[in-house]
Amino acid sequence: MSLKIIYVDTPFWRAEVPRLSLFYGSIDYEDIRISREDFLSAKKNGFTQSGHYLPFRQIPVLIINNYSLTQTGAISRYCGKLSGLYPKNDDLLAAKIDQIIDICTDMTVLFSNYRKNIETNINHNKRKEFFDNILMNKMKLLENMLLNDNYFKDLNSLSIAEIAIWRIFGWFSSGLIEGFPTNFVKQLKTIQMICLKVEKFDFVKEWISKTYHPDYVRGNYI
Repeated sequence: MSLKIIYVDTPFWRAEVPRLSLFYGSIDYEDIRISREDFLSAKKNGFTQSGHYLPFRQIPVLIINNYSLTQTGAISRYCGKLSGLYPKNDDLLAAKIDQIIDICTDMTVLFSNYRKNIETNINHNKRKEFFDNILMNKMKLLENMLLNDNYFKDLNSLSIAEIAIWRIFGWFSSGLIEGFPTNFVKQLKTIQMICLKVEKFDFVKEWISKTYHPDYVRGNYI
């Protein structure tokens, strides 16, 4: 089976979940990182410069034997099943994982829509207001849900859900987003624990050393 992941050269959660899943499972795949210019062109015509098809003109895309699979949830579940980070025979656990992938998508879309539809220029005070009054409310809802689920608090368990949490909260707290605070994760104790848990796995450490720039700030979890 031939597998290719198409995304830009950044460790954003939408791409890191499938990348890390396949890496964890020692599953061969081609990690294709296109330029921003290539992606902007593909948004217009549906194809990257190397001819890879983007069905919805979005990324990530997972190409499976020349079939282009799109949408973060579908890609993450597929790669998770291949690697063992998503259950094949436990429908309830699968649904619990799905809801975390979905709320990560919700939070990403919330911020994206704010930037596209409300923000005319970057105003740190208004971004902080958006973070405190809207985004943080979503984060607290996720924290409250995780508090009541022992599976995700188990230091020895891992699924695509925890990888998604690790990377999206790493992004939000990294300081890369102007106007967002960097010290809020410690207020969300279960989310903080999950982020620290993920970073302790040897395969995650290896992936970071192989693919992350030494100066890249993965997040502020402490």
